[in-house]
Amino acid sequence: TRAPAAAVAALLASAADRAAPCFDGTPAALLALRTGSHGGLEALLQAGLDPAARLRPSGLASPSLLHLAAAAADATSLQLLLAHGAQPNGLDESGRPPLSLLPAGAEGGEGVCAAAEVLASHGARPELARGWEESQGELVRRAAQSGVAAHRARREVPALPAASAHPLALRAAAAAWCPDDSSATCMCCGTPFAQLAGLFDSGKHHCRLLGLLVCSGCSAHRAVLKAGEAPARVCDAAHSMLRTLEAASRPLAARRRERRAEGRGG
Repeated sequence: TRAPAAAVAALLASAADRAAPCFDGTPAALLALRTGSHGGLEALLQAGLDPAARLRPSGLASPSLLHLAAAAADATSLQLLLAHGAQPNGLDESGRPPLSLLPAGAEGGEGVCAAAEVLASHGARPELARGWEESQGELVRRAAQSGVAAHRARREVPALPAASAHPLALRAAAAAWCPDDSSATCMCCGTPFAQLAGLFDSGKHHCRLLGLLVCSGCSAHRAVLKAGEAPARVCDAAHSMLRTLEAASRPLAARRRERRAEGRGG
């Protein structure tokens, strides 16, 4: 796998189109995942690769990058994709969220635990993955619950930087506002709004950054989208994007100190 990983790095260094295929037609992002080239994947994402992109290297099924990383229990790739706006509860063509694709039982060991915690800490909800908890061992279930607790306890209210040229900011600026009647289901997790409607709540909301129709479970956090205005509801993916944007706007020395502190804490 070393040679393909080096080829991904060379492709990026040459400033090739991030959407262009490599070698036998395999998309660069898929090659990065297959070879474990986390640096290559990160470079593609920083260059503007959409983490929600679906791949058709052979004209067959088109899984998302997040689902592929989950199936490989690749916690580092999951973290990169989620930080750049992948939907933690998005469904594949068979209606499965990423948690459902984690290797079952004892397969993967610590890697599966780490992947489950990363997904849940970004908003993945075990109750949406039918039969998932029954198929997993106790350690994996605990890891997921630890991630769920971390997600619920998160109190950051990130702010959208003004006039930013970062690819994440440009993607947010290009997002279209979805009309109220454009979907009967949450655009993040697929849950029908009719199942969620209550006496004082229709169960349907808008992510104020990406314009998506979302349920309460996928939009529990808030963010400041315009200076001087109150924090607004955003979906889990948008909240992760904004936290990444804030981190990118901090001086390099401060980011290095934060990473060192996180390493000591772990």
